[in-house]
Amino acid sequence: MSSLLLRYLAFLGPNKPLADLSFVPGLNVICGASETGKSFVVESIDFMLGQQAPVRDIPERSGYDRIRFSIESADWPLLTLDRSIEGGDFQASEELLTDGSPQLDPKILKGKHSANREDTLSYALLERIGLKKKILRKNAAGETRSLSFRDLARLCVVTEQEIQRSISPLLSGQVLSATTEYATFKLLVTGTDDSGLIAAAKVSSQRDQDTGKMELLDQMIADLREELEEEGVEEQELNDQLQRLDKSILAQNEALKAVQKTLDAILERRSLAVRELRDRKARIEEIEELVKRFRLLDSHYQSDLVRLAAIYESGTLFVHLEQHSCPLCGALPGDQHLDTECEGNADSVVEAAQGEMIKINRLRHELGDTIATLNTERGELEESMVQFEKEDKASEKELNEIASPAVSTERASYDQLVSKRADVRYSIEKINRLNQLTSQRAKLDRAQPETSVTQTQVSKNLLDEFAQTVEGILQEWHFPNANRVFFDERKRDIQISGKDRGSTGKGLRAITHAAVKIGLLEFCLGRNLPHPGFAVLDSPLLAYWEPEGDDDDLRGTDLKEMFYRYLMSLPKDRQVIIVENETPPDFVVSRDVNVIRFTKNPHQGRYGFFPRTGLNDSN
Repeated sequence: MSSLLLRYLAFLGPNKPLADLSFVPGLNVICGASETGKSFVVESIDFMLGQQAPVRDIPERSGYDRIRFSIESADWPLLTLDRSIEGGDFQASEELLTDGSPQLDPKILKGKHSANREDTLSYALLERIGLKKKILRKNAAGETRSLSFRDLARLCVVTEQEIQRSISPLLSGQVLSATTEYATFKLLVTGTDDSGLIAAAKVSSQRDQDTGKMELLDQMIADLREELEEEGVEEQELNDQLQRLDKSILAQNEALKAVQKTLDAILERRSLAVRELRDRKARIEEIEELVKRFRLLDSHYQSDLVRLAAIYESGTLFVHLEQHSCPLCGALPGDQHLDTECEGNADSVVEAAQGEMIKINRLRHELGDTIATLNTERGELEESMVQFEKEDKASEKELNEIASPAVSTERASYDQLVSKRADVRYSIEKINRLNQLTSQRAKLDRAQPETSVTQTQVSKNLLDEFAQTVEGILQEWHFPNANRVFFDERKRDIQISGKDRGSTGKGLRAITHAAVKIGLLEFCLGRNLPHPGFAVLDSPLLAYWEPEGDDDDLRGTDLKEMFYRYLMSLPKDRQVIIVENETPPDFVVSRDVNVIRFTKNPHQGRYGFFPRTGLNDSN
């Protein structure tokens, strides 16, 4: 039996620069700016330890087709693993490789664990730490399955999302796997598996169906309870709150109607003023057009008068000329037919011109009266528009300064209350759903025939020793009020000074989660019990750079300094890889610690995990 040491991680691809990291025994720190690939490194390590889901697709990964990962273990040949970024099986070589090809003949290790096969990655790693062919409990009926290395990996590799969660660090949150997960913890802290269990005899196929239903109901009930615990609400409190909200919404609706009525009245006044202004402007434009046309008509009248005056004056002159004999026929004036109407009758032409002039002058007079009337009307319209313009401006000012803001405020308050009521109703629906599921679960439970039911048990003395190990770590880190740590078997988590670990802020949850995982590492190796021997923790010091509140804020304390001092003092047969945004204290950088810093600066140090290629990096 020996521990595992993670030595090397690299991404390789044709015509791509090597992206790699090396790790050493003891403390390793990966730090630096966000979006440089730190969390991606953690995910890649987990992937190379048998995680089935492919690694996250980020732009920098483009062009790389495989990952190389080297693991060292005392008394065993070094193991270098190659795996496609899409997943699948592993190509294993017993030599340390970087960007070259294997010199020895590699063999294939299956990526998926199987109890009956030895050519799997799971078997190879379990064999190295002395846990091959171990058996774990699956459920209360005593059914079992073989231990997979993935059962251990989740206790050694912790992502940023996992380290903040309120559930036990020993559990994944999946009800269907909770029994097996706690059995894994029991195997590590006791060194004994569940191979001695005898599963209860199956009563019937109906029992199997009911068991499946119960497990599904348990999962749904647990999920709902976790959601409700996160919300921190109670049914009676929600019902009281709903009644208060209904009353507040009714009152707010009346207030909204009142301000809306005021707004509608102002809008009506403004609409009337705008309508009157529009009508008057239209009439003024119409009058201006008519006056323009009438003045044009008057100019025509004047032109006609000038022409008629010329005819009248020339005709009058012609009448008063002296009479002579006709130059053509020689007839005397007395013999000429002057009484006959003809075009040459000057008298009739003069009279006609005079009559037409009188008519036109009368029309001009009437036209002048009409223009004067229109101009008077225009003046009255322009004068009346002043009042309507004042009304329009006053209404607009009242709308902008009083009515509209009041309506917006009341409507926002109303919408907020309605939204809050929807949230409360949703929570009540969750509680009702939880009650229904609990009732269904109880009904199925009552219908089950009696069978022998067992549960995973770890001695209280051993659990207390484990809790004291975690307490000692927290005290060495100078964690506040870490003077009494207790293991709660019901929640399978620790309590610190009488307070559930999961009820604190996410920053404190992260650091205490780290304490549990490192405590498990120390507890096992300190008692010569099997353990993978390493811990990879993403963002355990979250309370230093992203606290949730004053109670979750560790800035100003020396916890970070003591955290690193403790990890630096660990024996070299333990390996801890810490991923953090902030650079560790100077004494860590100056000592024999593997500190890898991503600068996100192409002109200083190492930019990120992947070489800088001009793409936007992702964390």
